[in-house]
Amino acid sequence: MSCLLIKMNRAILLIFVFILPCLQGCLGTSEKVSDQTIRLATTTSMRDSGLLAELLPVFTEETGIDVDVIAVGSGAAMNLAKTNDVDVLISHSPVNEIQFIEDGYGVNRTTFAWNRFVLIGPDKLPGNLTEAMSSLVNGNKCFISRGDSSGTHIKEQDVWRSVAKVEDFSFIDNGLGYHPDWEGYQSIGQGMGAAITIADELECWTLSDKGTALFRLDNIELNIQEFESPELVNPYSVLLLENDKLVETTIFQEFLLNNQDIIDNYMVGNQTLFESGAP
Repeated sequence: MSCLLIKMNRAILLIFVFILPCLQGCLGTSEKVSDQTIRLATTTSMRDSGLLAELLPVFTEETGIDVDVIAVGSGAAMNLAKTNDVDVLISHSPVNEIQFIEDGYGVNRTTFAWNRFVLIGPDKLPGNLTEAMSSLVNGNKCFISRGDSSGTHIKEQDVWRSVAKVEDFSFIDNGLGYHPDWEGYQSIGQGMGAAITIADELECWTLSDKGTALFRLDNIELNIQEFESPELVNPYSVLLLENDKLVETTIFQEFLLNNQDIIDNYMVGNQTLFESGAP
């Protein structure tokens, strides 16, 4: 072999050695996202209840459509939709959902499941819902608020406004929302699962959707307290958006409406966590 040929081969080898890591880096970061994938922004309570883990594998098996889940509060979920960072929403904040549609961000809103909000804490509180919440402040106990603009956080503020109509202690409305001016009030800015965990560790109370509370009950020392109050009804809705995944997300919506048996039969500890349809 001539010296020239040897030098050329060496040059080619050196070029390959130097460009190979670059090629590997490019190849390693260019994973193709399937066209059959939709991005779902959902409430943390829907995820933390375990229901999504029951629904989504069946949906993917039946349709071939994968679902990437982003679990945040309802307010944050709607903000993700407004910036086109997700394709479809599951929310439980009816007033904000209706406004979201009226503002032109959503195509439609369909309620597919519901349960109730409950109080969970170390012991039972006296009276009705308003009296029970009042007793937390008057008894200098502690309350964990999600503080994340979620559907649960919005409902909690509605409850405090009801308390404010009958109690004379001080309330404030600031970046943490509407709540008593009270050292026992602790806002964490996190999801439902985290709120329950912290309430359990500190022996405090928190407002939760019943589904997540039941799902977590075996792992905490807290008790669930229910109230027959219409304002504690908790509907979950799927919101479709005008985007290039509208066909796939419409299929997802139809799946939720047509598989009510999965929702009705989803149980933890022999208790159902949700009822299908609208309340």
